[in-house]
Amino acid sequence: MVCGKCNVSIQYSTPEDQPAYCARCGSPLTLVTDETSAASVRYGFEFTASAGEYFRIWIVNLFLTIVTFGIYAAWAKVRTRRYIWANTSLAGHPFSFHGRPAAILKGNLIIAGMFVIYVATKKFEPVIAGGLFVVFGFIFPFLVYKSLRFNAHNTSYRNIRFRFLGRLKESYETYLLFAGILPCTLFLFFPAWQFYKKKFFLNNLAYGTAQSSFSGKKGPFYRAYFFASVTGVAAFMFFSWVGSYWFDRLSMGSGASPGTFNMIYTFFFTYALGAVILYTLQAAIYAITMNHCWSRTRLGSLQFGSTFATRHLLFIRITNIAAIIFSLGLLVPWAKIRRLKYIMQNLSVVSIQDLNTFRGSPESDQSALGDAATDFIGIEIGL
Repeated sequence: MVCGKCNVSIQYSTPEDQPAYCARCGSPLTLVTDETSAASVRYGFEFTASAGEYFRIWIVNLFLTIVTFGIYAAWAKVRTRRYIWANTSLAGHPFSFHGRPAAILKGNLIIAGMFVIYVATKKFEPVIAGGLFVVFGFIFPFLVYKSLRFNAHNTSYRNIRFRFLGRLKESYETYLLFAGILPCTLFLFFPAWQFYKKKFFLNNLAYGTAQSSFSGKKGPFYRAYFFASVTGVAAFMFFSWVGSYWFDRLSMGSGASPGTFNMIYTFFFTYALGAVILYTLQAAIYAITMNHCWSRTRLGSLQFGSTFATRHLLFIRITNIAAIIFSLGLLVPWAKIRRLKYIMQNLSVVSIQDLNTFRGSPESDQSALGDAATDFIGIEIGL
């Protein structure tokens, strides 16, 4: 028998007419037999968004956000999320996003005000600015916590909303305590920190009355970051050597001042090249870690499947970067839809019961402040 909450198999003997419960958490146990496994159904995600449709939304959002000095960003976010979720379906039913622009705008204004105060005090009173930075560090886990609750609460499937059940204490442990450990370990703890962030999210989701459980390990995260580090250093050294060789030849043949070529070389083969390599290798890290995470995540009796291929995600990331650069940014919508389509095509849900058997649960009020704060400072906490 299997506990859908604890994600463990249990040997249990009980009369057929009596229900069995998990000794660890008290949740009902599910009997898994060969017939049950054979009857399992795999549901694939369908993503029907098109680059053309999203481009029209994106260009209007960009224009209105600029002319309103960022105020329209809240409406832009809601329009984008509603379009993406409405075009994401599972078993023929689309997801929905219910967030209100006014609520997100309030969060945007509060965070923008905090940022302006920090910049102003940093110029005139650096000591006070440093104190504000520390204060914000203590507030940040609270904002992440509220962000996860807000996003989950405002996302629904078959008219049942998701919930995030994580505790504020866990958020402070993950985003303050573990983040503070990084410098003390010369950032060798960084892969483990990424693991704990995923665990905080995947172990605390709920859909209706079903709660998620996560049994992942830190090993795949360390392997992913080791692979990315070795590959990144090798690629950087190779392209830097090639760039140095050709720039030396060009500088000798053109007669231009060495300072000009040194400046160009420093920009392209130190900053730009390093940024492109790091950005590209994020795809490899994503493929390795998310395949592991989804395979170790359950939602009640549901299991998840993930078949991301590192080489495919790397190819998508590299070609997306090239397309965005050569189009001067106009192909950003095409790049985003292309990546999302690949991700959705390689995610699936395996169920031994019909998805209609899930039941809803009472809704609770959430705040948009954390959601706005997380987007504002560029921290990625989503999947």
